[in-house]
Amino acid sequence: PLSTPAEIDKKLILSDTVKADATIYVDTEQVALADLTQVLRSKAGTTREPGVLIFADRALQYQMIYNVLDKIRQAGLSRISLQADFEE
Repeated sequence: PLSTPAEIDKKLILSDTVKADATIYVDTEQVALADLTQVLRSKAGTTREPGVLIFADRALQYQMIYNVLDKIRQAGLSRISLQADFEE
C-alpha cells in the first residue's frame, strides 16, 4: 500500500534547497556541490530508502539542477521530488 503524506516519517526526508545564486543547503546546512554526495550519504545513514525533496529557485539554470540531481543519485538516493517554484 502507498503511504499518504501524513504517514511519511519526516526523518526519512532530506531537504535540499538550491538558491538563485547556486548556493546549496541540505536541511539548514550550507554545502558545496562537490561535497553534496558525501553529506547526503552521511545524513541518510542507514535509513531505508530516504527521500530527497529539492527546492530549486525558478531562476536557476537547468544545468545546476542536473548537477545537483547527479550528486543525489551518486549518494544512492532515488526517491527525489522537485519543487521548482521555491521563492524566499
